[in-house]
Amino acid sequence: MNVLEIRWVVRLCVALSVLSGTSGIRSSVVHAQEIKYEERIGSNSGFDMCESFRFARITKLVEEGKISQKQGYHLWKRIQSDKEAVRRILNEAVADKELTQSQANRLLPLFDMEMSYVENRHGRFGQPKELDNGQFKAGEVTAANRAAIYQRLIAANARGDMYDYDVASVMNQLYAGFDPEKASIEAVAVYRGALNPRIAQSGSEERVLQNARMQRERNGRSGYGSAEIKIIDPAEWTKSLEKTIYSGPQAGEGALPFTVINIRGESAGEEIDPTKLANGKNHLMFFVKNSRTFGRFLGHLRNQLQAIEENSKQPWAMSVVVCTDDANEAEKSFAVLDQRYPKNLVVGLSTDGSAGPPAYGLDKNLTATVIVVKEGKVTHNFVHAGDAFYAQPHFLGAVASVMGVDHDTLRKYIAQTPGDAAAAVAARNRMLGDRESTAGAAGEFRRKLLPLVQNGRLNRAEAAELLDALGNDGELQKKVGELLSAKKISDEEAKRLLNGDPKRISTLDESKSKP
Repeated sequence: MNVLEIRWVVRLCVALSVLSGTSGIRSSVVHAQEIKYEERIGSNSGFDMCESFRFARITKLVEEGKISQKQGYHLWKRIQSDKEAVRRILNEAVADKELTQSQANRLLPLFDMEMSYVENRHGRFGQPKELDNGQFKAGEVTAANRAAIYQRLIAANARGDMYDYDVASVMNQLYAGFDPEKASIEAVAVYRGALNPRIAQSGSEERVLQNARMQRERNGRSGYGSAEIKIIDPAEWTKSLEKTIYSGPQAGEGALPFTVINIRGESAGEEIDPTKLANGKNHLMFFVKNSRTFGRFLGHLRNQLQAIEENSKQPWAMSVVVCTDDANEAEKSFAVLDQRYPKNLVVGLSTDGSAGPPAYGLDKNLTATVIVVKEGKVTHNFVHAGDAFYAQPHFLGAVASVMGVDHDTLRKYIAQTPGDAAAAVAARNRMLGDRESTAGAAGEFRRKLLPLVQNGRLNRAEAAELLDALGNDGELQKKVGELLSAKKISDEEAKRLLNGDPKRISTLDESKSKP
């Protein structure tokens, strides 16, 4: 082989090497931008279908050629919305006088920010981004203009121009000062959907509207939240039944010993006797068809009994017996509720299947049988043929009867302990905010605190302390710094609470650097 041939071979090898490297880079880029379902960032697949719906919509846009593979990947991973499209949308809103140019410009930094998430056992849930500067004020954008802008944004999301939480972040600004207590039910439902993209992704708008309507009706009718706790004479329960139903021991009969399999705590799997564990205390006993029959309500009710016991010095026990032939399903279903229940709530699985303890004569066709026991004797019996019970005030009426106190006295014992999810939300909102209004600085700050409380990062007392410190920069910085040092909040969350103020953050950084 002569010199020319050698040179030609060398050049060919170099060229092939370059081509191979380029191909590898291209392959790597394509692979890196592949939209993979298993790389979902959101709710766990077993929790709901929101991310599945989002994946199907984005991949369809890519397959139909409406957006590029890169755009689809950025939407799926919530990396970046199409900024040029966003500018165009905001300019259209300006042209139609829905926004001023200054307002549109103030919104643009939201699209350069990275997403933040709150994690819990159900997945990673996005939080609307917050502006470091130029936050919107209450009433700055009219309700009509806000609604028009929302329609533009959700259309942009459907086209693939914007990812879901960029829509929520803009709407979070436009809803500054919104008061759900004073707004119409329909407006509240739209507000919830605007700030939570998961609602639209799962097609749950009608359900959210229905829930808002039910909650408003409950608050007005039953006095949950700000009004007094509703307590009803237990005799009214029997009168409300179409016909008399007998299940379990009746008033005056004994609450006999029986054995169940404990499904909670370190002693899970061991046999226990709820009547023995009660040890002579007043005893509220639930016999239910499945472990999620009463849901979170049981945890709230147990907390109320705890408050009653502490304030009255009359001891109470509470136990739940799941009567089912499918033990595995019962334990699996209960796992969802276990962490929500206080430790002193006894939950056991009947060793006699759906019939329950033989000596109790339960009707296994009923949803639940509830009995109240004093000194080993049944005082009240409530049967449930369906699932229509929500913080049943008759139970509290029976508790008052057993204790020999009137309803006003029992309310004092319960104090501010919520008895159901709606009351818990109302109590949390009262703890976090100005009782007069959600507008202004307190309202904005409360909206930043609420996700931290809901996800267990802060307790209500810590949130209340932060809110009390609002207006006192030194005190607020101190308390935020303490939470940051204790790793209860992240750097990003601390900066958000301090409103992105450079002076405040500088002070915070200095305190972190001190030994």
